[in-house]
Amino acid sequence: MPDILLYNGNIRNPDGSRTTAVLFRNGRIARVGDSRDLLQEARVDTGRIDLAGLTVVPGFNDAHAHIWKIGHLLTTMLDLRKTTSIVELQGSLGERDRKLPSGSWLLGRGFNELAMTERRRPTRSDLDQAVPDRPVALTRTCGHIYAVNSVALRLAGIGANTNDPGGGIIERDERGEPNGLLHETAMGLINLVMPPPTRDEYRDMVRAALDHYLSLGITYSADCGVIPDLLEIYRSMDRDRALRSRVLVMPLRKVDGRSEPVPLPEKHVSNRLRVDTVKFLADGGLSGATAAMSVPYRHADTRGTLRLELEELQRLAKESHDAGWRIATHAIGDVAIDMVLDVYESLGPHPSGLKHRIEHFGLPSPDQLKRAAKIGVISVPQAIFIRTFGPNFVQMLPDGFIPRTYPIRGMLDAGLTVALSSDAPVVDNESPFAGMNAGITRRSKDGTLISPEQAITNEEAFYGYTMGGAIAAGDARLGSIEPGKWADVAVLTGDPLETEPDSLEQIRVEMTFLSGEKVYPR
Repeated sequence: MPDILLYNGNIRNPDGSRTTAVLFRNGRIARVGDSRDLLQEARVDTGRIDLAGLTVVPGFNDAHAHIWKIGHLLTTMLDLRKTTSIVELQGSLGERDRKLPSGSWLLGRGFNELAMTERRRPTRSDLDQAVPDRPVALTRTCGHIYAVNSVALRLAGIGANTNDPGGGIIERDERGEPNGLLHETAMGLINLVMPPPTRDEYRDMVRAALDHYLSLGITYSADCGVIPDLLEIYRSMDRDRALRSRVLVMPLRKVDGRSEPVPLPEKHVSNRLRVDTVKFLADGGLSGATAAMSVPYRHADTRGTLRLELEELQRLAKESHDAGWRIATHAIGDVAIDMVLDVYESLGPHPSGLKHRIEHFGLPSPDQLKRAAKIGVISVPQAIFIRTFGPNFVQMLPDGFIPRTYPIRGMLDAGLTVALSSDAPVVDNESPFAGMNAGITRRSKDGTLISPEQAITNEEAFYGYTMGGAIAAGDARLGSIEPGKWADVAVLTGDPLETEPDSLEQIRVEMTFLSGEKVYPR
């Protein structure tokens, strides 16, 4: 591969520094400096790209996403994230039903009852009216609740006498019959009978998602929580050099529907694939009111759900920690956060010097932030939730919890390393610029300001999507434009460090480079 020189540009780093040129050699950054100097030093066969003032930044890092699920929506799954009513949802299901072969499942994702005119979740009755003859399973936008029809319930053997599994809830109607809504681990009862994607389908999903991410300037992302079969797909794609970009894949230790924990797999670290972080889920989602709270939600008599008992999390976390793995635990509600901090504090120093992560970290108190900082927890929140689910939060959370909703300013002030992320496909806009805007403005999609005192700056948001993500992944080869690091960069039409927050999303990605190779031209 010949050297590539990008010159006459605006080269920006997370520390705020800037220069005008960068040279790629053998997939790495070889030189960074002044355009005149690098042009004079360039070899005869060096490829030259005149940026004409365009901005170059380190490739963005989406530190918490679900890559194969993004790809599922991009390939075969029905996308319901913009659905505004149950009637519209039923119409979409009927249309998809007519296109599917007999006997196959109808799968969809993304409904949010608080964004629909009926202000309720679809039940088995609603789904039966649209699709009575094939199994239907719809995932709520948060990923923590299924809505299924009668055929799916029957195939899973879920009836009036089925007990709730530990860490899960089977919603029931006034007669005690399942109403089609399954929370948390109860979703596993459906997963046991739902046909999984084929090997080729999984590969197509991963390829589609990573190609999409390259178009957003994202060169590194995480698939947070994968089952053993999918982990093997990733390994095979890495062997086949079929991964479009770099991915941190987190194996699950507990899989819904399986009573026994998943054994620790073999670690794997290559140029494109990293498998050295295990994933746990301590509670549910905030927008669906399944995050584990110390007080009831405002709109319903529920305090959410703990998916794991303390003893089991303690045992599995210690096993993973002692074996040299980093741990990433989903914890949103204050009860779940306390449990995770108790476990992390008990583990002591990591044998490899790693720092464990808390994914989402949605409703921490100031004291919990101090505890997390003391033990060096890496925080991986989603500023974009403020925009997407702000109306949900205002309607659902007690007043005292609004100021601590995804308090990214508080995390930084406490001394935590923060890696920003999207949790896509939970949201329908995974662009780093949308996430940056949400973190800076703290404005929800209906215009409401959500704890604006927790706002961060352009510089802090940019760091969170670049160097913060590299630290969270444990990969020192990423995150900034410096000699020796991977030549993974995005070329932009604007400078995210100097653009007004509400104009950030007008910035476009012109090119994305991975290992010095142009992998996305707009």
